[in-house]
Formats: sequence, C-alpha cells, structure tokens
Amino acid sequence: MTLITVLGLGYVGLPVAVLFASSSFKVVGVDVDEKRVEAVRAGTCYISEPDLNKLLKDAVSEGLLIATVNGVEAVKDSDAVIIAVNTPIKENGSIDYSQLMSALQTVRKSLHEGLLVVIESTLIPGTMVNVVKPFLEESGLKAEKDFYLAHVPERIAPGRALEELRNAPKVIGGIGPESSKKAYELYSRINKNLYVTDATTAEFTKLIENTFRDINIAYANLLALMAEKIGVDVHEAIKLANTHPRVNIHLPGAGVGGPCLTKDPYMLSSVAGDVYGRELIQIARKINDYMPLHMVELILKAIKEEGLEGESVKIAVLGTAYKSGVNDTRASPAEKIIKELSKKGFSVTAYDPYTDETFGAETANSLEDAVRDADIVVIVTDHKEFKSADWSRIGALMKHKIIVDGRRVIEPHAAIGMGFHYYGVGFGRLARA
Repeated sequence: MTLITVLGLGYVGLPVAVLFASSSFKVVGVDVDEKRVEAVRAGTCYISEPDLNKLLKDAVSEGLLIATVNGVEAVKDSDAVIIAVNTPIKENGSIDYSQLMSALQTVRKSLHEGLLVVIESTLIPGTMVNVVKPFLEESGLKAEKDFYLAHVPERIAPGRALEELRNAPKVIGGIGPESSKKAYELYSRINKNLYVTDATTAEFTKLIENTFRDINIAYANLLALMAEKIGVDVHEAIKLANTHPRVNIHLPGAGVGGPCLTKDPYMLSSVAGDVYGRELIQIARKINDYMPLHMVELILKAIKEEGLEGESVKIAVLGTAYKSGVNDTRASPAEKIIKELSKKGFSVTAYDPYTDETFGAETANSLEDAVRDADIVVIVTDHKEFKSADWSRIGALMKHKIIVDGRRVIEPHAAIGMGFHYYGVGFGRLARA
C-alpha cells in the first residue's frame, strides 16, 4: 500500500490527507500544532467542510489516517510527500517562506531514493527550480534520477474542498518528465481531470488565475464607486452590460478576503520587475483593499444623513467570514470595518452563523440579538441565512431602520419598501429615488 505523508494540516492539507486516505492510501498527517494532531487522532474535524468530518472519522477508525508532529520519521517510510504549508505575505510585502523551508528541511533529513515530493503551497515562479530543487539535492540525491519533484498548486475553495479536489482541473508541474509522470500517477487516483506542464509554468498559472479574478473584482469595485458618484445602480448597469455576448463583469462588494486573492497578486507582482504595465496588478490590489474603508465611509455618510451624529450609535455587523457559507475569517473585510468603527467610538456588535470570530466587537448569539436596538445594520458577508432572513421582523427589532449593504444581500427597493433607509456599495442616490 502506498504511504503518503502530508506536511501541514490546515485548510488545504487536511482535506488532501483525508481524501487520499479515503481512496485507500495509508496517510500520515504532520503538523507542528499539537492541537491539530490530537484532533485528527481523535477523529475530530476542525475545518468546516461538507462531508469532511465523516470521511475523517472513517479514515482514522480504519487506520488509514494517523497524525504526528514527527515529520522526519514519517517521511522515512513514505512513497510520497505532499507539502501544504502557508506561504504568507509579510507586512513589508515580501513572501514568507519560513514554513516552506522548515517543511523542506524535514523532507531533506529523510529524503530517499524513489520518493516523490509534491508542493501544493503557492510559490513565486522559479522557486521549484531555483530554491526547492537545489535545497533538496544538498542531500546528495539528484532530482529526476534519485527522487521526483513536482508542483501541484492547490485550487480548492473553502466550502467546496473535497468536491474540487475530486473534480476541478488540476495542474501537474514536474521539474522534469519523470517527476511529472510520478505526480500524475499519484493524483490520477483521486482526480482524472489533470493537465501536465513544467514546474515554473505551474507556479505562474496559479498566480495568474487568482490575479485575474482580483483584477476583475477591482474593476467591478471601481465601477461601483463611479456609480455612486453619478447616482446609478451599478448592479443594474452590470446586469445590462453582461447581456453583451462577450462581456462578463464581476460584482462589487465590501472587499476581497481569504488567503489567495489577497496574496497571490503580490507574489505575481514580485516577479514583474520593470515589465511595462506591472502597476495594473498593484492598482487592482489597492482598490480591493480600499473597499472595507469605503464601507466605513458609507456608514459615516448614513450616520450624518440620518441625523445620528452626537448619539451613541449602535452598529450591528453581519458576517465576519470572508465569504459566504464558510467559517474562514482569514483577511476578512469585516476585520478592517469593525476595527475602524471601534476606533471611532461606536458600539459594534458582530454576528456570523459560521464562526465566533468578531475581531473585537461584542459577540451576538443570534441574528435577532445582533440587530436588537441597533441603529445601523452593516452586511459584510452574503451568507444564505442573511438572504433568507425576515427583514420586516429585523426592522421591527431595530432602533433605526438603516442598512449599509456591502454584498447586495437585500434588493434595495424591497428594503426601501419595508421602510429601511438603504445604503449600499454601488447604489447611487438617483437609484435610491
């Protein structure tokens, strides 16, 4: 039976480990966080993903998945190692490879002939060839001859991890043909939708696909800001523009969050050098980073226009997860919004049906508790629970019926018809009338 070691049991590594174990591989999950290791050993899932909890329990009970903090021992007996650790952005904008290098050091200590080493972590183009390969070859073994090395960038979205691991197209980038072949053979056991290329192209592909999304969202957000200025509804304009057979504009929002779109454009930009037009990537990032602050501006505008200045304004923030249907709060726009509002002395309560994170705001145990006696409701995340809520009842619980909608959770004129004063990203004053 093929033995796989997965280094890193986070949002990517844990679903990967569980899926391979559920496909009859023997898997050892490794993490430096002892709490994660203990949770896996107990068959307890700490990530909110459909079906992951049951598959994890089954894999552990059947002895197909075990967990440890000792990666060196795990790698010694492995046929393949999958590295799925974070490669975050530092405050100065550079890439932090410390977790990656620690994982590679673990692998190098136990590197042996025939081992396949796969990195799913997001990398700057050239990292596999110029950093990973020479680092591992310091062991005395040679890539493509003694061991195999490939980059298989993760493409999963929180909330759809297992589904996408099984079915979404996956790029296989070996540092040579033998490495690509070995990685293809491994991943074809869980996913038949595979595309083979070289390692550097695979690194580049991951970054350009996420940067494409970030730039398109930035364009939609720019349109929203313009729509507010000229007084129209950006959602109506985008809907009409998208009737053109060759146009598909994204929708604007309260900001871009999560671990990928907030990071990958910076990684791509770092290799642009003096390439003409590289500023496009950076400008798009700035626009998307600005949107949470624009939400605060809309809130302050609502406070002023509704005559609440001077009062002790109570604000209810709905949604702290960075996207709908998940408990993932990494880089959530809600963090900036809540912290800015708290700095200004407002009373802020936060509620999210998927996570207890409030970024320092007072915690509400239910939607009703959050909005009770609130002056303003601020919608940051488009959870289905908010879309299906009884907004007439919510309005009855509020002190003042004011909504600042960052995700178009409520149709504006429906809200206005219920007596709300509606403010939203891209919803201009003329559209309000």
